[in-house]
Amino acid sequence: MLLEWTMRSLKWSTSHAVFVTEIDDEHKEIFEALVSLQKLLSSRGLSLEIRKQTQRLTACIEAHFAHEERLMRAARYGSLRWHKQQHDNARKRVGQFVLRMEQGETKAGPELLDYLTSWLRYHTRLADRMMGAFLRNQRRGMCKLTFRAGTKPMDACAWVDSNGDTFDPQTNEYGF
Repeated sequence: MLLEWTMRSLKWSTSHAVFVTEIDDEHKEIFEALVSLQKLLSSRGLSLEIRKQTQRLTACIEAHFAHEERLMRAARYGSLRWHKQQHDNARKRVGQFVLRMEQGETKAGPELLDYLTSWLRYHTRLADRMMGAFLRNQRRGMCKLTFRAGTKPMDACAWVDSNGDTFDPQTNEYGF
């Protein structure tokens, strides 16, 4: 029963998209590896095949996490530590499931699938989407803006854009 539910949940869809092509492609590859492992487990495949597919899955996950972490470091992403902590927790949990599988515990494989399906659903829809938005904005050349509330009227303020050029926010004219 668990394997049937997991199979329905393993299909990648745009609900998992972070709208950064290279990351979405890696997510699709992880989902495909999960589906392959699920098929082997449900058909009671050979333990060697299951082990190879589990290794493929963990390699995909590790490469993906390392790639995301490199992108976040390069972009100076403010939530890198929080995001990396989520990756580290997932690495640890996946490692525990894999160890149990290697020790012959039959429940460990379906539990790994269930854990990763749930984890990926929530991680891609929150943490990865936040990171994706940051990366997309950075790639568009946008910068972090800080707004400070004040008591001065709007026309008493000096307004500048991200390049330091003055502009009038009411008319969108530059160099007033």
